Parts: sequence; C-alpha cells; structure tokens
Amino acid sequence: MNVETSSDEDHLAMAEILTVSATLTLRRTRALRRCVLRARRRRGRGGSMPGRAPNAACDFDLGAISIMRDYFGWAGRPPVYGERYFRTRFRMSTALFLHNCDALRNRRWWRRQINATGRPQAHPLQKLFAAIRVLASGEAYDRGDENVRLSRSTIAVAVDKFVRFIIQRFGPEYLRPPNDAELNDILQRNAARGMPGCIESMDCSQWQCRACPTALAGQFQNYKGRRTIVIETVCDESTYISNFYIGCAGSQNDINVLRTSPLYHNIVSGA
Repeated sequence: MNVETSSDEDHLAMAEILTVSATLTLRRTRALRRCVLRARRRRGRGGSMPGRAPNAACDFDLGAISIMRDYFGWAGRPPVYGERYFRTRFRMSTALFLHNCDALRNRRWWRRQINATGRPQAHPLQKLFAAIRVLASGEAYDRGDENVRLSRSTIAVAVDKFVRFIIQRFGPEYLRPPNDAELNDILQRNAARGMPGCIESMDCSQWQCRACPTALAGQFQNYKGRRTIVIETVCDESTYISNFYIGCAGSQNDINVLRTSPLYHNIVSGA
C-alpha cells in the first residue's frame, strides 16, 4: 500500500514538473515572438531604408519599343513576328489587343505616370502585354521581365486588374445565358446541321490545380493521380461559351458533375 501511494505521488510530482516546464516554454516563446515583432516595427520596411537592395534600373522606353518592333512594327519597318505568331502566343488578334489597350490607357493605374523621383514609369502597352502573356501561356510573373522591363509584382497586379476589367467591361454582354432571339437562331442553325432541338454542346474538362491545398488533395485527385478541378462548359459551334460551372472535385466524372450543375437543375425545374 505504501509502495503504491509513493508511486502515485511520484507520478503526480512528475506531471506538475512537466506542466510547469511547458508553461515556462510557452511564455518564453511568446516573449521571444513579441521581441521579434518589436524589432521589425523599429526597423521598418521600404526600399529607401539603409541596407535595402535598390530597384533594378529598368528602361521602360526600351521595353515598349521592343514590343512595338517585334509585334506591331517600328520606324516604318514591318513587325518581326506577324499576325500568325501573335495569335499563337497571345490567343487573340492584334486588333483586339489594341482595342483593349485603347480602353485601358486612360485608366488610373494603367496610364503612364511620373513617380516621386520625377522619372516616367511603364507604358500601358507594357502592362497589358505582360498580363495577356501570363494568361495566354501560363508563364510565371517574372518570366517577361527581360522583354517588357517590368517587375514581378507589377505584372501580378496587371493580371489581376486586367481580369477585373474584362469582367466589368464585357461581363454584362458576354457572361450571360442566351436570350430568346439568340435561342431561336441557335435552334435554326442546329436544325440545318442535322441536330433539331439541340441548343448547345456541353462537356467537362479537368484542369490541373498545382496550388491545391494539402487538406483537399484526396478529394481533388483524379484517376491519374493528379489534383484537378472539373470545369463544365456549354458552347455553340462558333465556340461562344454561354455557361461555366467551375470547382467540382477532380474525382468526379461527367455524370456526377451534371447532376450538381445549376444549369441542369434549372432545365429540369423549368426555370
């Protein structure tokens, strides 16, 4: 009986020692974290602080001239890469690119400005060129620095602002279902092609998600072992896309995606 009591007291004492040690360790960690935060606040951040690396001396005019010389022509000479190369690399025509450039050049962030040192900054052409190149080919933000003379952070902001501009400018016109007149026209065209009663074609494709969170890796893993997201697309014979359903787990097939599609439920319910 005395041996058991002594053993229980030893275990209780050991538990108290471990509890005190863990409490002291936690307090020490919190104190160290507070000291680091205070030091960071005192030190501050910014490129003008002593010890910070200076910005690269980008020649923005040279970047704009290079773009004009390669794809649009410069000083009366034809472009180095013609319309065919431009469509392949940017997934659009030069006319559409220039139309977007004209629509953006006078907006606040896109127009050319003078910084605090009195030097002119990048041209709107450079920002749009870099943003469309990223969206068209999926290249990294810092990939086009050698040609367009823009930093990684500037190209990232350009991509975000260009996507928001497209949604704001063309969303009400293109990102919508077809109206009654367009539906009748689509039915007539498909009937002439031998498919009466068909409105549009629907298909599901799997897009690889390289930045998929680890917690969702099993849910978004397809049969090939890749982390993918299923995208349901509806379009007509001219590849006019009228519906997107994005975000389904990569482990689902087309039938399961169709059963959860809002478009399918609207058709079944008669909405």
